[in-house]
Amino acid sequence: MRFIFADAENIGLKEVESIDATIADKVLVFSKVDSFKDVCERKLFIFMSSYPNGSNQADFYIIGNLVGIIASLTNEQKQICQFLLYSQDKPLVQAFIFQCQLHKVKYKIALDRKPQPVIGSPQSKVSKILEQRILEQLKKEQTTEAVRKNLNSSKSDFTRAFNALIQKNKVQRVSKSKKTWVLATCT
Repeated sequence: MRFIFADAENIGLKEVESIDATIADKVLVFSKVDSFKDVCERKLFIFMSSYPNGSNQADFYIIGNLVGIIASLTNEQKQICQFLLYSQDKPLVQAFIFQCQLHKVKYKIALDRKPQPVIGSPQSKVSKILEQRILEQLKKEQTTEAVRKNLNSSKSDFTRAFNALIQKNKVQRVSKSKKTWVLATCT
């Protein structure tokens, strides 16, 4: 039997849909996004969304569930089970591997490296849309975290888009001593 953990917001909808599982496998998909819930219902995966909002909360919930499942198994069951993680989040992968090694269970990390987005790909278009939404938010002085939360964006997507805006000189700090940003005056 395999226990498959999917960090859905980290890997994306397409990767969740491509998870190959048998009826005997338990697939736990961690996300707060409703589109993942629809896929889970169709593929008979377990949709896990009852963790708090905030940085790394899904990661903590994944590790907590991993340890809880391992603790519920007998030594014989541990010998025949395998734990898989679908994620490209390095700290989460590290914590997952540590717990599996600590409890002496078989494990596998299904995604080893993040694919680079191709120019003109849907990822690039999503990033452009996010850049526009960030610019709308920065008509008034705000911190980057406040903007990210207002847009309900993942940290990785937001950081990628925000760094692109900095490189294009479209946003600027209010002053060196403040952590707030606004639209650049020379855009």
